[in-house]
Amino acid sequence: MKTIAVVLLTLMLLPLPAWAAAEMTGTLLKVDKAKNQIVVRTDRGEETLIVNKSTKGMEHAREGAKVTVKFSAQDGQPKVTEIIPGN
Repeated sequence: MKTIAVVLLTLMLLPLPAWAAAEMTGTLLKVDKAKNQIVVRTDRGEETLIVNKSTKGMEHAREGAKVTVKFSAQDGQPKVTEIIPGN
């Protein structure tokens, strides 16, 4: 049983590969176009993510909006690929 727990913990702590995509759902707290960042409040707390000109759905990036954010880890930072309204 301990072996299974150690293996599961190890897998959870490994960083996602650069190509791995993920998503989170929450409320947009801040949209900072000057810094190319958004801050999303999720079940886990506040998450800061990087946006750029290729991010889809930026028109849905309004403070207070409920969104689902798709992102991937690139260069060690979470970069948003798409912002989807509602949840």
